[in-house]
Amino acid sequence: MNTANLIEGITERADAGNWCKRLSCTTCGARDLRAAFAEHSPQELVDGLKALTHDFIADNFDIFLFAAISASRDSSPENTLHMLGATPASGYLHGAIEHHTDRVERWSRYEEQNSPEALTALRLAKKAKQLRASQPHRDLKNIERDIKSRLIERLNSLPKTSLIEVIFKSDFEIPKRAVGGIVFAKILEQIHKGQVSGVDENAIRVLAIEHGGHWKKLQSLLVRASKNSRTLG
Repeated sequence: MNTANLIEGITERADAGNWCKRLSCTTCGARDLRAAFAEHSPQELVDGLKALTHDFIADNFDIFLFAAISASRDSSPENTLHMLGATPASGYLHGAIEHHTDRVERWSRYEEQNSPEALTALRLAKKAKQLRASQPHRDLKNIERDIKSRLIERLNSLPKTSLIEVIFKSDFEIPKRAVGGIVFAKILEQIHKGQVSGVDENAIRVLAIEHGGHWKKLQSLLVRASKNSRTLG
C-alpha cells in the first residue's frame, strides 16, 4: 500500500471489520484501529494525512483524529501541524487543537471554581451578601425592640386604674394594635377582678374597632364578664 492511500486503506479495513472508531472508547479502547496505525511510522502517517481531501476528513473525522494522534506519538500535535503545511489536514488539525485547548482551559476553570476552597469562599460571599441585604431589617428590629422596651417600662410604671386611659389618649412610637398585646395580661387581670370602669370599657370598645387584635379579644372578654355578672346578680 503506498503512503498516499495509507489512511484511506486503514479506513476501508475498519469499515469492513466493523472496528470501533471512538477515540475515547472505554470498552475496547478502539484497539484494532490503534494497532493498525501503530504499524506505520509517524512520518508515513504525516504523508498520509497530507494526501487527504476535505471531503474524506469531513466524512471520517474520527479516523483523521486517530491518524493525527498516532503521527504525533513521538512529538506533539503542534509539531505534526507544522509538518502538514498548507493542506486540508492542517486546517482540521488546527481546529481540533484549538478545541482541545479550550476544553482543557474550561475544565481547569471548572476545577478551580469547584474546589473545596472556592466553594467555601463562594458560600462565605453569599452569606456576607445576605447579611448585607438583611442589615436594614435587622437594624429596624433592634430599634423596634428598644422602643418596645421603653414603652413596656413606661406602662409598667402606671397605676392599673389609669393604664387604659393613658393608652387611649396617648400616641406611641409603635401601633396601638401592638400595645394591646403588651398590656393584654394586665387588662385581662382587671377584667377578672371587675376593676374596669365604664369609661375604660368604652375606651376598649373604641380601641377594638380602630385597631382590632388583642383589643378586640379584650372587648369580647368584657362582654362575657358583663353577662356573667348580670347572671350572678
